[in-house]
Amino acid sequence: MFRKIIYIFLLCLIASSVRAQDNASEKAVAEAAEAREEKLIDTQSLIRELREKEKALNAREADLNAREARLDTLQKDILDRENDLKKMRQEVSDRLEELKGAEDEELDKLAKIYSSAKPKSAAAIFVKMDLEKAVAVFRKMTPSAAGKILNEMGRLDPAYASKLSEGLTPRPVFTGQ
Repeated sequence: MFRKIIYIFLLCLIASSVRAQDNASEKAVAEAAEAREEKLIDTQSLIRELREKEKALNAREADLNAREARLDTLQKDILDRENDLKKMRQEVSDRLEELKGAEDEELDKLAKIYSSAKPKSAAAIFVKMDLEKAVAVFRKMTPSAAGKILNEMGRLDPAYASKLSEGLTPRPVFTGQ
């Protein structure tokens, strides 16, 4: 009977040991499963974060592409405007040349008219004329006709005749001082 008790005791001991091992195994299996689940959760959250970053990068890329397209459009517009301005500048320059040519023709006509007029009559008109215009007309006249008119002008208004003479004198480009 004692043997039976010891035998039952040993069986209980072995059973509790097996249960403890089973509990330890279950615990290890549970911990391993939990660790795998945590890794899975970490991997899933990492994948989620990467997808969010990818979406943000795609949105940024689309924004940059749109900006680049706008910049290309603006650059083309600026180049078109620059070409238009060049054309306008050329047109204005051509028109100014035409006007200068027409003005030169008019000055030539005036010079001929005043050269053929009596010096006293021409001098009376010149003293009332704008100084710059008078200088321009005098430059188109022959020296003989201009001298006769300037002589008469000196009698009518010596100060104006002096200013006109100064206007006809070429200005030095470099004085050397």
